[in-house]
Amino acid sequence: MKVTASKEQVASILNDYKSETHTDPETGELQFGGLPIIFARAEIMSSIYQELESLVGESASAVLKRMGRSYGEKFHALISEEQEELLKDRKTSLEFVCAETQAIGWGNIMIDDEDDKITISSKDGLASGRTMTNRGKSHAVDSYFVGYFEGLLSKLDNIDYYGEESECVAKGDAQCKLVFTRKQNL
Repeated sequence: MKVTASKEQVASILNDYKSETHTDPETGELQFGGLPIIFARAEIMSSIYQELESLVGESASAVLKRMGRSYGEKFHALISEEQEELLKDRKTSLEFVCAETQAIGWGNIMIDDEDDKITISSKDGLASGRTMTNRGKSHAVDSYFVGYFEGLLSKLDNIDYYGEESECVAKGDAQCKLVFTRKQNL
Protein backbone atom coordinates (compact mmCIF):
# COMPACT_ATOMS: atom_id res chain seq x y z
CA MET A 1 0.00 0.00 0.00
CA LYS A 2 1.37 3.41 -0.98
CA VAL A 3 0.28 6.29 1.22
CA THR A 4 0.56 10.06 0.86
CA ALA A 5 -1.34 12.94 2.41
CA SER A 6 -3.91 15.04 0.62
CA LYS A 7 -3.64 18.82 0.58
CA GLU A 8 -6.71 18.93 2.82
CA GLN A 9 -5.08 16.66 5.43
CA VAL A 10 -1.94 18.81 5.50
CA ALA A 11 -4.01 22.02 5.70
CA SER A 12 -6.05 20.59 8.59
CA ILE A 13 -2.93 19.84 10.65
CA LEU A 14 -1.37 23.18 9.77
CA ASN A 15 -4.58 24.95 10.81
CA ASP A 16 -4.51 23.05 14.11
CA TYR A 17 -0.98 24.34 14.72
CA LYS A 18 -2.05 27.87 13.84
CA SER A 19 -5.13 27.88 16.07
CA GLU A 20 -3.67 25.96 19.04
CA THR A 21 -0.25 27.67 19.25
CA HIS A 22 0.12 30.36 21.89
CA THR A 23 2.63 31.89 24.26
CA ASP A 24 2.27 31.13 27.97
CA PRO A 25 2.04 34.58 29.58
CA GLU A 26 3.83 33.44 32.75
CA THR A 27 6.80 31.61 31.24
CA GLY A 28 7.00 33.12 27.76
CA GLU A 29 7.10 29.55 26.46
CA LEU A 30 5.60 28.80 23.04
CA GLN A 31 3.07 25.99 23.34
CA PHE A 32 0.91 23.87 21.07
CA GLY A 33 -2.03 23.20 23.36
CA GLY A 34 -0.20 22.28 26.56
CA LEU A 35 2.91 20.95 24.82
CA PRO A 36 6.01 23.19 24.73
CA ILE A 37 7.33 23.66 21.18
CA ILE A 38 10.09 25.45 19.33
CA PHE A 39 9.73 26.72 15.79
CA ALA A 40 13.03 26.23 13.99
CA ARG A 41 14.42 26.48 10.49
CA ALA A 42 15.49 23.36 8.60
CA GLU A 43 19.02 24.76 8.57
CA ILE A 44 19.27 23.97 12.29
CA MET A 45 19.17 20.19 11.72
CA SER A 46 21.97 20.35 9.16
CA SER A 47 24.01 22.65 11.44
CA ILE A 48 23.60 20.25 14.37
CA TYR A 49 24.64 17.36 12.11
CA GLN A 50 27.73 19.20 10.87
CA GLU A 51 28.82 20.35 14.34
CA LEU A 52 28.32 16.88 15.77
CA GLU A 53 30.19 15.36 12.83
CA SER A 54 33.14 17.69 13.46
CA LEU A 55 33.19 16.60 17.13
CA VAL A 56 32.62 12.83 16.90
CA GLY A 57 33.13 11.99 13.22
CA GLU A 58 31.02 9.22 11.70
CA SER A 59 29.31 8.61 15.05
CA ALA A 60 27.25 11.77 14.43
CA SER A 61 24.74 9.73 12.43
CA ALA A 62 24.23 7.21 15.24
CA VAL A 63 23.78 9.94 17.86
CA LEU A 64 21.20 11.84 15.80
CA LYS A 65 19.40 8.63 14.87
CA ARG A 66 19.08 7.70 18.54
CA MET A 67 17.78 11.17 19.42
CA GLY A 68 15.25 10.96 16.60
CA ARG A 69 14.08 7.50 17.62
CA SER A 70 13.27 8.71 21.11
CA TYR A 71 11.23 11.59 19.71
CA GLY A 72 9.36 9.26 17.31
CA GLU A 73 8.43 7.03 20.23
CA LYS A 74 7.26 10.03 22.26
CA PHE A 75 5.24 11.36 19.33
CA HIS A 76 3.46 8.00 19.05
CA ALA A 77 2.63 8.19 22.78
CA LEU A 78 1.22 11.68 22.26
CA ILE A 79 -0.96 10.53 19.36
CA SER A 80 -2.11 7.51 21.39
CA GLU A 81 -3.15 9.79 24.22
CA GLU A 82 -4.71 12.68 22.31
CA GLN A 83 -5.85 11.30 18.94
CA GLU A 84 -6.55 7.65 19.60
CA GLU A 85 -8.89 7.32 16.58
CA LEU A 86 -5.94 7.85 14.22
CA LEU A 87 -4.39 4.58 15.31
CA LYS A 88 -7.41 2.38 14.67
CA ASP A 89 -6.86 2.16 10.92
CA ARG A 90 -3.39 1.64 9.41
CA LYS A 91 -3.98 3.72 6.28
CA THR A 92 -5.37 6.61 8.35
CA SER A 93 -2.35 6.40 10.68
CA LEU A 94 0.11 6.51 7.81
CA GLU A 95 -1.76 9.33 6.07
CA PHE A 96 -1.54 11.31 9.30
CA VAL A 97 2.23 10.69 9.48
CA CYS A 98 2.57 11.96 5.88
CA ALA A 99 0.42 15.03 6.57
CA GLU A 100 2.14 15.87 9.88
CA THR A 101 5.59 15.52 8.31
CA GLN A 102 4.67 17.94 5.56
CA ALA A 103 2.77 20.37 7.83
CA ILE A 104 5.79 20.83 10.12
CA GLY A 105 8.12 21.40 7.17
CA TRP A 106 10.16 18.21 7.18
CA GLY A 107 9.13 17.38 3.62
CA ASN A 108 6.47 15.82 1.45
CA ILE A 109 6.78 12.06 1.96
CA MET A 110 5.25 8.91 0.53
CA ILE A 111 5.08 5.71 2.57
CA ASP A 112 5.22 2.38 0.74
CA ASP A 113 3.97 -0.19 3.24
CA GLU A 114 4.93 -3.68 2.10
CA ASP A 115 4.81 -6.95 4.05
CA ASP A 116 8.52 -7.19 4.81
CA LYS A 117 9.59 -3.53 4.78
CA ILE A 118 8.38 0.05 4.91
CA THR A 119 9.91 2.63 2.59
CA ILE A 120 9.55 6.35 3.16
CA SER A 121 10.62 8.57 0.29
CA SER A 122 10.65 12.27 -0.43
CA LYS A 123 11.27 13.25 -4.04
CA ASP A 124 12.33 16.73 -2.95
CA GLY A 125 14.38 15.43 -0.03
CA LEU A 126 13.96 15.67 3.72
CA ALA A 127 14.88 18.84 5.61
CA SER A 128 18.58 18.13 6.31
CA GLY A 129 19.23 16.65 2.88
CA ARG A 130 17.64 19.64 1.11
CA THR A 131 19.62 22.10 3.20
CA MET A 132 22.94 20.34 2.57
CA THR A 133 22.44 19.63 -1.16
CA ASN A 134 25.06 22.14 -2.27
CA ARG A 135 27.66 21.15 0.30
CA GLY A 136 29.00 18.10 -1.51
CA LYS A 137 28.27 15.42 1.09
CA SER A 138 29.21 11.89 0.10
CA HIS A 139 26.88 10.25 2.62
CA ALA A 140 23.27 10.45 3.78
CA VAL A 141 22.58 13.15 6.38
CA ASP A 142 18.98 12.64 7.50
CA SER A 143 19.89 10.42 10.47
CA TYR A 144 17.53 12.20 12.85
CA PHE A 145 14.58 11.49 10.55
CA VAL A 146 15.60 7.85 10.13
CA GLY A 147 15.57 7.50 13.91
CA TYR A 148 12.29 9.39 14.27
CA PHE A 149 10.45 7.16 11.80
CA GLU A 150 12.17 4.06 13.21
CA GLY A 151 10.80 4.88 16.67
CA LEU A 152 7.35 5.92 15.45
CA LEU A 153 6.89 2.87 13.21
CA SER A 154 8.20 0.50 15.90
CA LYS A 155 5.61 1.79 18.36
CA LEU A 156 2.87 1.89 15.72
CA ASP A 157 3.37 -1.78 14.78
CA ASN A 158 4.73 -3.04 18.10
CA ILE A 159 7.67 -4.46 16.14
CA ASP A 160 11.27 -3.30 16.42
CA TYR A 161 12.32 -1.74 13.10
CA TYR A 162 15.79 -0.94 11.84
CA GLY A 163 16.04 1.94 9.37
CA GLU A 164 18.67 3.33 7.07
CA GLU A 165 18.76 6.02 4.42
CA SER A 166 19.58 4.38 1.10
CA GLU A 167 19.31 7.57 -0.97
CA CYS A 168 19.84 11.21 0.03
CA VAL A 169 19.64 14.43 -1.98
CA ALA A 170 22.65 15.75 0.00
CA LYS A 171 24.87 13.19 -1.74
CA GLY A 172 23.37 13.84 -5.17
CA ASP A 173 20.56 11.30 -5.28
CA ALA A 174 17.24 12.30 -6.85
CA GLN A 175 15.35 11.74 -3.57
CA CYS A 176 15.73 10.89 0.09
CA LYS A 177 14.71 7.27 0.67
CA LEU A 178 14.49 5.60 4.06
CA VAL A 179 14.06 1.82 4.28
CA PHE A 180 12.79 0.11 7.44
CA THR A 181 12.98 -3.62 8.01
CA ARG A 182 12.16 -5.74 11.03
CA LYS A 183 15.09 -5.84 13.38
CA GLN A 184 16.53 -9.33 13.59
CA ASN A 185 17.44 -10.61 17.05
CA LEU A 186 20.93 -12.07 16.98
